[in-house]
Amino acid sequence: METIVEDQESEYELDKVKKKYASLGHTILMVQLERSNQGLGLSLAGHKDRNCMAVFVCGLNPNGAAYKTGGIQIGDEILEVNGVVLHGRCHLNASAIIKGLSGPIFKVIILRRKTAIDDIAVKPITQFPISLAEEASEEQFSASYPNVRTIAIKKQGNQSLGIMIIEGKHAEVGQGIFISDIQEGSSAEKAGLEIGEMILAVNKDSLVGSNYDTAANLLKRTEGLVTLVVSNPGKRESVPSPLPAATLPVNNAVVENNKNVISKLVTLKPVAPHSRPTTPVPEPIADPLTCTIVPGKETTIEVVTDNKGLGIFFIGGKDTQINNGIVLVEIYPGGTIDKDRRLQPGDQILEVNGASLKDVTNTTASQALRQTLPKMKMSVYRPNNIEYSTIEVDLIKKPGKGLGLSVVARKSGKGVYIADIITGGTADLDGKIVKGDLLISVNGQNIENLTGEEAGAILKTVMGRVSLKLRRYKPTAR
Repeated sequence: METIVEDQESEYELDKVKKKYASLGHTILMVQLERSNQGLGLSLAGHKDRNCMAVFVCGLNPNGAAYKTGGIQIGDEILEVNGVVLHGRCHLNASAIIKGLSGPIFKVIILRRKTAIDDIAVKPITQFPISLAEEASEEQFSASYPNVRTIAIKKQGNQSLGIMIIEGKHAEVGQGIFISDIQEGSSAEKAGLEIGEMILAVNKDSLVGSNYDTAANLLKRTEGLVTLVVSNPGKRESVPSPLPAATLPVNNAVVENNKNVISKLVTLKPVAPHSRPTTPVPEPIADPLTCTIVPGKETTIEVVTDNKGLGIFFIGGKDTQINNGIVLVEIYPGGTIDKDRRLQPGDQILEVNGASLKDVTNTTASQALRQTLPKMKMSVYRPNNIEYSTIEVDLIKKPGKGLGLSVVARKSGKGVYIADIITGGTADLDGKIVKGDLLISVNGQNIENLTGEEAGAILKTVMGRVSLKLRRYKPTAR
């Protein structure tokens, strides 16, 4: 049985996938697996040519779902799993991705070609452990990384391992977690770890594809005898260049005299200063056209607008009640920012095309953000946690008159917000409500999940004293 297609929807999906990978010129199949407590039972390997990234099936455990279901063969190349593209990725990275998918149903897209088995980096696996628990081992990494070895380090009590790590990229082994320095006299030095080595696994947990925070947390949690699988690219003097994510704020960050040089110490408590300096590592400048926005860090992005508007609604300005920042409230579907897909409500806009928005009026901010240029360069800040102020207002609605405000349904989330306040109206004269406030309740009735029409109808029908509860974005002081 080559493929499992149970309904018309699956057939339609397979047709789309075949068109997507038509350029590969071989058989494209879709197999649906259901992971049980025994696991999928797939052993993966990479391409024997290290310049070619591929995810091959090199073994099928008889106890696993893949073997029992059928449809997947040794030599098949996995292109996608549940819509996540694995084509062109490292097999170890793919393994971590598959483990992280919730399942229990897995739609696996495979490429089948007769000569593929000759391209696999390892021989087909025929011996399997009794348990299907997938553990990272030295043998697993040896086919894809040079000079792989296993190091056992005894961690004494609350003492650290004594290593500094960075998330970086090496010309030979690619992206990963590397050792940038080793504390003199530490357990790591005594065990024989070397500066520049890439950490592939910690206590059987693979770090391939992990970011700095994941690696640091994993290392901090280790106790007793700690087993590391490492690869030495053979360039001890060349510490990999750190990626932007390596500059995320964590405890015990050590900043060198050069402000662009950042390394981080994986430790549970402060340690003595190093007797030798770490190798200076210039931090590469992230591409503002593609870089991601990291919470808790100012990020510069560049958006291609083709001389069209950004398609956003924002609040703030020193002449408003939100006088310490410009905050994004709404992103209009189909607009430039919506298509860019990086900004989100709650983000603060600090600068536009070199002009600071930290201490300007709302009008000035509007003029800056409504420019029509081919590209817009912005410095933005995303809080780790969005904070709100709660506003409670009582307004008197007289017969034949409205409250003097209009609401609009949020297009980028549930609920409605104040889109406009009529000059001289009841809400304007009261002065507590501002455009951009999120409306929570009217006379105690929660309206957070209502449409704009439903919320508007409620506001039109209430009479006399009207109690409104609203939520307002609170900019983080910058």
